Amino acid sequence: MIQQDNRITEYMHSEEMNRRQLLEWAASAEDSILQFYVSGDADYIDFIEHPVSIVSEQLKEIFDIYQAGLSWKLVVFADMQRMQQTRYWLANPPSLKCLSPLSEYHRDGTLRKIILDEYAVEKHKIFRIQNANHHIIVDLDVAECILKFNLAGLKLQKVDTEGPSIQRRVQE
Repeated sequence: MIQQDNRITEYMHSEEMNRRQLLEWAASAEDSILQFYVSGDADYIDFIEHPVSIVSEQLKEIFDIYQAGLSWKLVVFADMQRMQQTRYWLANPPSLKCLSPLSEYHRDGTLRKIILDEYAVEKHKIFRIQNANHHIIVDLDVAECILKFNLAGLKLQKVDTEGPSIQRRVQE
C-alpha cells in the first residue's frame, strides 16, 4: 500500500484543495486541467494522499509502465513567485472488491487489518479497495520499482494476501 510519508510536514500543496470538489472533478467526463496556485519554499513530494491521491510526473510514469490504461487527470501547481509550473496527476486506479473474509475490522466497522483475496486481485498491479479506503495498493513489482527511483514523500506498507500461495505454504 502506498501512503504519504507523514514525517514530511512541509510539502508543496494548495490550501484550496477540497476533497469533495476534487472527487467531483475526477469523476466528470470533462477533460480539463485543474490549476492551483502555490508559494513558499516547501518540497515537491512525489505522492500527496490528502485530500485525494495526487502523484508526481515520475510516479505516474512508473504506474503507466506497470498498468496501461489507468485514468488520470492533470493537476498543475503554479508558483507565480518562481515562475514555474509543476505537473501532478490525480490518480484514479480501478476499484476492486478484493477484501478477504479474513480481513479484520474495528468495532465501528472501519478496516483494521487489510487482507487481500489474490483471486479477486487477479493481474491488477495498481488498484484501490472498493468500499474500504482511498489508499492505492501496488503489486510487489511496482513497489520495488518505486524504491529504485528513491522518490520523496511516500512510504510503502506491506499488505497481507490470502490465496493460492498461502494455501501452498500450509500444505508443505
